[in-house]
Amino acid sequence: MKRVFVLAVVLASVVTAMAANVEVKIPKEGWSIFFDSPPLSKKQESKKSGEYSFSANSGSFNLSLFVEKPRGDGTTNKDCYQYYWSRGSQNPLIAKDTVSMSETDKYVRVQYDIVAPLAGKPMRLKNVNYYFIFRGRWVDVHISVGEPAAADEMVFNTFDESLKYGP
Repeated sequence: MKRVFVLAVVLASVVTAMAANVEVKIPKEGWSIFFDSPPLSKKQESKKSGEYSFSANSGSFNLSLFVEKPRGDGTTNKDCYQYYWSRGSQNPLIAKDTVSMSETDKYVRVQYDIVAPLAGKPMRLKNVNYYFIFRGRWVDVHISVGEPAAADEMVFNTFDESLKYGP
């Protein structure tokens, strides 16, 4: 039992040490989204008509974020969540019994698993979406890890604690 605990502490330290501080500047908006994640590669972004998207990954860790014009009349993070999740939750691959929602003053967080066949075997993809409104823009930040291991929990926890936005 002691060895398992020591191994868990070592793995958590390695995952935390591998975290990189990331700032994604939102073009022409004067603010950024900040978070700690594994070092990102394959970065892509799209800027069009006042909206912005960014995606990147690190091994089995995937990140995408969307900053968009309001999709409804609401002005709260919960309004943003209700709009996007009402559409996203229709995905038939979501394991409905894994869905959980929580709120903070910064965002509404939805966690869920997608189970999809890959090479004839079911593959689990753990997902978290963070929904919020800032300066009149509706934001959806999405992270996922394919076939997450115990050490990946630290990646999710670190991201949760570090996600912020502002000037």
